[in-house]
Amino acid sequence: DAICHGCCDSLTKKCLDSLDKTEIKVLDDDTSFCSLHGLECCDICMVDFTLTNLFARERAALGRDLTDAEHEAITAEYYAGSGIRINPKICILDGLSICPRSGRKLRCPCNEVTYCSKACQKHHWPIHKMTCKVHRSKKEKKIQQNAPTTSQHSSQPPTHDHGLSEEELDYIRMEAFMAENRGVKHAIAECAWQLGEHPLVIGGGTIVLSMSGGEKFEKGDVAKIYREQFGVEYDGSPRFGMKPYVQEKTPFDWIAKAKGGRPRKKEYFEKRATELGLM
Repeated sequence: DAICHGCCDSLTKKCLDSLDKTEIKVLDDDTSFCSLHGLECCDICMVDFTLTNLFARERAALGRDLTDAEHEAITAEYYAGSGIRINPKICILDGLSICPRSGRKLRCPCNEVTYCSKACQKHHWPIHKMTCKVHRSKKEKKIQQNAPTTSQHSSQPPTHDHGLSEEELDYIRMEAFMAENRGVKHAIAECAWQLGEHPLVIGGGTIVLSMSGGEKFEKGDVAKIYREQFGVEYDGSPRFGMKPYVQEKTPFDWIAKAKGGRPRKKEYFEKRATELGLM
């Protein structure tokens, strides 16, 4: 029957209050039952311990904790035999008197169930909490397995056998420093990641003009920066105090720039210095 919002809220509160008062009886083998009716799946108290009791009985039979594979196998078998099909587009409690059918879509982080209100989520939690952690773990594993392994999207730093001289290293540090100041996003982070050094080596550095008209890059003192600005000691790691770096879709090859750009720029400055009589 259709009911007004006030009656709906009153009924929701009544149902939730009754849920909070439900007592659970736990036996020696770690199985759980509704203490009022002695059932593991009680429609009156709206609790269902069927799946958790399957886990408990299997643990008791094996005499140890279940592995992830065993946990998933029991869960899959339970849902395969239950005939349950969860529609992700509607609230899991749609059709029950407690559900306000608000039209909102509140998806659980495990990506298995949807709610339309906080009341529905709280009401369904005694049942969903038995599988939420398992589904969330499976979702995270799936994301990790499907993560791209190409260098363009990699979060793993490259090998740092670039063979660059200190002069070439300072050249691309300076180029990345200036690029970032011109508005090129992630220039410093990408360059530092490819070199395997902390971004503050570049970001905390300075460019010094030489007498010959050239430029020299002075690296940032990462340990000093952390000590003076953050009050912590730098441990030497390339991402200390920062989140892991993930490359952009079209990363710039700073190593190639160092190998191809520094000699030409050096020759240009030496030529200019000779013309001006500085060498």
